[in-house]
Amino acid sequence: MGDALYDERPRLYDAIQSAWDYDRDVAFVTDLLAERGVGPERLLEVGCGTGEHTRRFAARGLDVTAVDVHEGMLDVAREKCARAVGGDDRTGRAAGSDGAVAFRHTGLPDPDLGDAGPFDAAVAIRGVVNHLPPSDLGPAVGALRDALRPGGVLVFDNSPLPPEGNRPGLDVGRDADGAIEYVRVAHHVATGDGRLDWRAVTFTPDGEPFVDRRRMTPFSDARIADALAAAGFDAVSVADGYGPDDDRSVFVAVR
Repeated sequence: MGDALYDERPRLYDAIQSAWDYDRDVAFVTDLLAERGVGPERLLEVGCGTGEHTRRFAARGLDVTAVDVHEGMLDVAREKCARAVGGDDRTGRAAGSDGAVAFRHTGLPDPDLGDAGPFDAAVAIRGVVNHLPPSDLGPAVGALRDALRPGGVLVFDNSPLPPEGNRPGLDVGRDADGAIEYVRVAHHVATGDGRLDWRAVTFTPDGEPFVDRRRMTPFSDARIADALAAAGFDAVSVADGYGPDDDRSVFVAVR
């Protein structure tokens, strides 16, 4: 059992995440960079998913290199960005009056970025680092620093995952007309090695139930701060989320 949601059902992922405030996240990043006097032209987005943040960054004029380890997510992201800025959904290269977007099938801790970069800024939004095993945190942070130009800024978040696990929860998603799009039962189970086994069973009206399962790591903020310091980042700060009603810790670090 693997990441069925990411690999096989990326459009269902969009339905599950339809209430997420992507505009808030992008505004947080771009406003923060502006306040720090960083006028980014080149942005690295790690864990781009289906491209909701990507297309918004491009609409603000940034040239984005967007990477993800799941081809299913990248396929949807390519389509969205091609439609948004009039590019080519076969190559994943989109360009127009907005910024350009180039997609790559890669990820942390050792992203293959080819000749892209160095970047003015890098982002890893919505718990990307929490998918890493503990041993990969340091190398991943180091790789992100290496991808930045001197003075470049890294912005990413740490999800408040329950180290001890939690009770199963029920999530029912409905469309604008009130019809059920999916029903999902999800559960974090502590594995005994400092990680969590995230398990979910999802039911959709037009398909068979499927099981989704992945390992997650509930990093402490202190551990992430130590990894940033060890990688040589300067001026590390932590914000309480990307905005109201967001309980993630958002790290901002300067190379």
